[in-house]
Amino acid sequence: MFGDVSKKSLTRRKFLQIAGAGAAVTALSAACAPVPAPAPSGESAPAVISKPFAGKELTVFAGNHHDAQVRDLWIPLFEEQSGAKVTYTSIGGADADAKYAVFLASEDGSQDVLYCWETFTAKYGRGLFEDLSAFNPTLLAGLNATPVKALSFLGTQYGIPFDSNMAIFMWNTELYAQAGLDPEKAPENWQQFAEYSMKLTQGSNYGTLFTLGDANSSFFTFITLYNSTGGTLLNEDQTQIQVDTPEGLMAMEAFYNGVVVDQWIDPAGLTINSSIEQGKVFRGGGIGHYFAFPNHYALAQDPEQSQVVGKVKTGIIPGLSLRSGSANGFEGYSINKFSSNKELGMAWLEFIVSPEVQKLVATSWGRPPALGTAFSDPEVQEKAPQFAAVSEQVQYPAPRYGSPFYFDVGTVFNDHMNRLLKGEGTPKEACERIQADAQKAIDAYWAMAA
Repeated sequence: MFGDVSKKSLTRRKFLQIAGAGAAVTALSAACAPVPAPAPSGESAPAVISKPFAGKELTVFAGNHHDAQVRDLWIPLFEEQSGAKVTYTSIGGADADAKYAVFLASEDGSQDVLYCWETFTAKYGRGLFEDLSAFNPTLLAGLNATPVKALSFLGTQYGIPFDSNMAIFMWNTELYAQAGLDPEKAPENWQQFAEYSMKLTQGSNYGTLFTLGDANSSFFTFITLYNSTGGTLLNEDQTQIQVDTPEGLMAMEAFYNGVVVDQWIDPAGLTINSSIEQGKVFRGGGIGHYFAFPNHYALAQDPEQSQVVGKVKTGIIPGLSLRSGSANGFEGYSINKFSSNKELGMAWLEFIVSPEVQKLVATSWGRPPALGTAFSDPEVQEKAPQFAAVSEQVQYPAPRYGSPFYFDVGTVFNDHMNRLLKGEGTPKEACERIQADAQKAIDAYWAMAA
């Protein structure tokens, strides 16, 4: 499975035996197995290698939204603990899909580990990413099960998550007070959300905004609403989509009414294709509330980039039929199948779920960690109060519907949702068109894959 890894002078098995997990051992800290027991009297104890990958080089390929954390914080720590030298390359998130297609077509192994999320493991797992069945089962069992499953495809694990990221609800308490709303009380259902949003829409301010700038953002906008209807958009084997249904129409009408009928969704936001840009608008103080990834709460408290410091609260997203629903943004890393450096790549994957790094994910990045025990860390609880909302939000559906045809289906949503807002047909007709065209895209993929 790992090519010629077993022939290396320091095997992964030996590394896990000698690189202890205690605080006194620097070799990848808690990502490794315990220090061997002392040898019987009269025998020499095995030496503990503090930098087991000294002289080795690892290449890491990531989205540029990882720069400030992975490049600036994680990599120096990994280099110090492992002895390896790391070369880091990043790319705009919207460009990664095309880049991975090139890696696959050319069997390019120059990048040892590749950042991934649900759709990338589904789309590239069988061709570009290594089967991670050999990943330390004890470490895997300590991670939250939902993101672990999301980074597998058809039963095979292709990525290891470093977070449990999903959208929660954020609101601007100052704008709530100005609109005559209770700043301490968030809406509890979609009807209240729409009522609050209409009150918040005054002058240049809007109740909220959603993104519709590209395939990914359009699909994400729809499923965030849809997931609170109680419906399931894709069947288990990902062969059928269900949009032209009562649940699909409910979600489409809710979006349409907010933009066109009642006009409390900021139309300027519809050209945005990034949650990063969406967050900047909220931090500028121009919208009352939105569905945000938890790290945006931390950004909202930074006076260098926020006009709403101390004016933001978090809760769970108001739902259409269910009390709530969300969509996830789980991310992780995979090993490039064509890499000749898989042993060191595996050490990186174990490193990113170590308690030390998981604490950085929570306290520095503001993302919910993948490691379950990290949530109970007192410093995490103090620095990331938004995780209380995450702990409640996780009780409600948040599938991303990552698939090999995710961007093809997203393009269908993008096309027909934008056409709907331009006056071409009704929400019902938009659902019918999406149903037909998205199913064609799914059928075409499976016909080609057969």
